[in-house]
Parts: sequence; structure tokens; C-alpha cells
Amino acid sequence: MNIKDGLALAAGSLMIGWMLVHAKPDTIKMPLLAVDTVVVDTLIEINVKNKTALFIGDSHTANHQFGWQKILSQQVGFTYGNVSIGGKTTSWMLNMAVYKMNKDIDYCFIYGGANDMYSNNIKPIDAVENIRAIARLAKHHGVKCIVLTGFDAGKCTITSNKKYAGRYAEFQRILLQEGIPGATVVDTRVVTRTDCWDGLCHMTPAGHKKVAEKVISDLNFVVLK
Repeated sequence: MNIKDGLALAAGSLMIGWMLVHAKPDTIKMPLLAVDTVVVDTLIEINVKNKTALFIGDSHTANHQFGWQKILSQQVGFTYGNVSIGGKTTSWMLNMAVYKMNKDIDYCFIYGGANDMYSNNIKPIDAVENIRAIARLAKHHGVKCIVLTGFDAGKCTITSNKKYAGRYAEFQRILLQEGIPGATVVDTRVVTRTDCWDGLCHMTPAGHKKVAEKVISDLNFVVLK
């Protein structure tokens, strides 16, 4: 390389360096390296063995022999208390939560609204507000709150109350679309008519099993071997 060529090369290098330092980001087009990116969708499983759960609800959670809450607790290892009573509304559940909720509880499961919606005197939004109040109470005590939507009344119930299915559907729409601040809402509309004992869909063992499995799946709970 002669002196002239050397000087030209040095000048060119200085010019490129100046451009890299002083030019705007979009004025220099640099070649991009092709890189293969692998995205791994990993679910974090939650082990709740020996955690304490409180179940508050109506008759759909009050089955102590083979209820979904018993199946759930046995499969994931919850120590639990169940204060559910048939025929109760969400206002009763809120009062029960005031007495039963405390910092020693890890999870609180709420399954209610069916009796509220069967009555024409309780608006869907009022039942939701009761559940929201329970969720606020749970947050105050450091308790994780889980709300179940219940079954699909339009598919599962046979009743002379013509407004029931529509009111229940509106209640569930608010739960799922507008949400419960501080709580996780699990869509448990997984049972069918054949999973119901009667016209109000008090569930058979098969129905309770489906609900328990849906809760486990949505919350990524570890199932004990």
C-alpha cells in the first residue's frame, strides 16, 4: 500500500467513526444479525400443601360428603374450614366473612349468588358488591380471595322462575368482565345438565369433580401424588 492509499484509508476510517458518534440513530443503517428466538411458555405451579382455606357459600358448597371443596382440598393438600349453608345469600356470606376471616387463613373461596338471583328483590350488581366487600376484607387480612362464577343456569336449570337464568347470567357477566378487585375469578360454568341432581343444579359427584378440577387448573395448583 502506497502513502496515498494509506492516507485515504485513514481518512475514511475517521469519517465513519465521526458518523457513528455524532449521527442520529436513524441515519445509519447497520446490518442485523439473524437470531433464532425461542419463547418458552412456562406455567408456575403453586404448591398449597398445608395451607389453610376458608370456603364460604350456599348449598352448592355445603355438600360435606363429596363437595367440590372437599375434592379440591384433598387433591392439593388444603387444611380447610367450610361455613357454607344452603339457602344463604351473598349478604349473609359477607357477614360470615366478617366473623371468620383472619390473618391465619391463606385462601378464601367464595361461591354464591344463586339464591340472590333466584329472588327478584336482589339486583345482580348488589350481589357482586357483597362479594367485592368480602374480597376487600380478605385483602385487609392478607388472604388470597378466589371467586367462583357457579354453573350456567341457562343450560343447567329447570325452573318456573323465568328470570332466574338471565339474572344469573348478568351476575356472572359482571364478575368476569368488570371483575372483583383483589380477587381471582374462576369461570366454573363447566357442568352440564347431566351433572345436576335437580332443577336448580345441585351437583352430582361428577359435577363437583369438574368444578374442583377447573379451580385447580385455572389456579395452577400442584396436585399431590
